[in-house]
Parts: sequence; C-alpha cells; structure tokens
Amino acid sequence: YESAYEIGWSGEYELRKDRWGIISKWSSKTYTYQYVDHPLRTIDVEDYVWPEVNEERFELVKKYRTGNENFCVYGGVIHLFEIAWQLTGFNELMMMMRRNDPRVEKVLDMLNDIRLKQAKMLLEADVDVICDGDDVGAQNTMIISPVLWRRFLEPRYKLLSDLIHSKGKYFFFHSDGWIEPIIHDLIEIGVDVLNPVQPEAMDPIRVRELCGSRMAFEGTLSIQRTLPFGSVEDVRKEVWRRIRDLGSTGLILGPSHSLQPDTPLENILAIYDAVKQESLK
Repeated sequence: YESAYEIGWSGEYELRKDRWGIISKWSSKTYTYQYVDHPLRTIDVEDYVWPEVNEERFELVKKYRTGNENFCVYGGVIHLFEIAWQLTGFNELMMMMRRNDPRVEKVLDMLNDIRLKQAKMLLEADVDVICDGDDVGAQNTMIISPVLWRRFLEPRYKLLSDLIHSKGKYFFFHSDGWIEPIIHDLIEIGVDVLNPVQPEAMDPIRVRELCGSRMAFEGTLSIQRTLPFGSVEDVRKEVWRRIRDLGSTGLILGPSHSLQPDTPLENILAIYDAVKQESLK
C-alpha cells in the first residue's frame, strides 16, 4: 500500500489521505497530526475495499538485505489497533468492542491477514527483526482496558510472534505511554524488544524489574524533557543512568520517539559522546 498524499490545506495544516481512505491533518511546524475522517463511518465493512500488499516491493527488500549482510535489518508490518480505530473512529471502535459488535472481529482479522502476509514476505527476504506496534498507552493510563486488549489484540499479536520465532527471528514491539498492566502479556506472547519505554510515562527501572532479562529495551531517553529542554550535561547524565540502571546488554539506547525540531543539535551529539565516554571506562 502507498503512503499518504496531500489533498489540500486547512489553514496552516496540510490534509493528507492515505491508501485506507483515512484523512489526517498535519502541522507545518512540528511532527504532529490528527485524524479528521474515518472511512468506515460511512462505508459498510462488507463493502470496504481493503488494500493489498505490494508484492513488487519484495525484490527491493531482498536487494537491501543482500547489500547489508553485516548489519541487523529491520522490517515493519502495519499497525493493528491503530489502523482499526483510524478506519472507524476511536470512540466508535471502543463502543463496538464493549458491545461485542461482530464488525470488530472482521476489521481486525482483515488487518491481521495483511500483517501476516507482510511478515511472511519479510521473513522470506531474511530480515532479522520484524517491527510491530500499536499505541495503547497514554501518559499515565492505557487508552484501551487491559481486558479488551487481551481479548481483541493479544491473540493476533501472538500469531505474528509465533510466525516470527518459527523462522528464528526477533519480534520488536512498540507502544508509547504507560503500559505496565500488559508487560507480562507481552513477555508471554514472545516480544523480544520493547520500544520506547517512555520515561515520562513509565519508570524504566520499574519496567526492568517487571520483565527482568526476558525483553530488551529500545529507546528510554526523554524526548519531552531532557533532550529538548535539558543541558548537554543533563543528556549525558541520563545516558549514563540508563546504562548503569538497565545494564550494558539488553538495551538499545536512543530517543523514546521522533526528535522534534526544537531539540538542540548539541544535545543530540551529547548522546553519542556520552556512550563513547562510557565505552572507554
């Protein structure tokens, strides 16, 4: 499927429509956006035309893999929960889940079929890590109850995880926000790498205590506080704390999301500098 494309402007906001028919509104100043139109509000699920996986891209993936034999290669599949609610509207999906509306299973199954097909192609191309992700956490709570998460989402994540591990590859899972209630569930379904362990929402030490050495962490550096607003020394100290507290293994250190334009360049360089200093000890 193709990326979103511009369809117009609303004031200073760019309007984009993607292959799913979802329309979003993007800020021209920051990497922020919101969804403004959801196709399954007006189209019946049975009449909706689902995008197909572009199999021509498979050769490009194989070529990239062959050209990067000495590197760990990641490949991603589409989101499950996020695209589901973007198709229906967030409140609408939550109500359908609570009411046991059969349309929920139809939407999630169709999305999961696409995800599994993508994963099979990536695995056939011999990528090392399959990335999946669904933002189910807000700053201090989950945006879907753990009960609904376990009922509707966890079984489908498990299908993907089993497929990945059947080929001896790694399962990388992303969710922003506070997701402590499902940490053990993620371990049970076989997540190998958890991203981003957002420090404003979850204490990385607490999460490490919950999962021990059963999951690696990717991210953990604050993009809401330290990187945009801290000093160079603040950044260095946070890097050193992460290495000290989370261990020199099982940690892929980096920002906990996309860096915003107001992040000082010297703070970005400080991450690399601090890691180099630590490696020389």
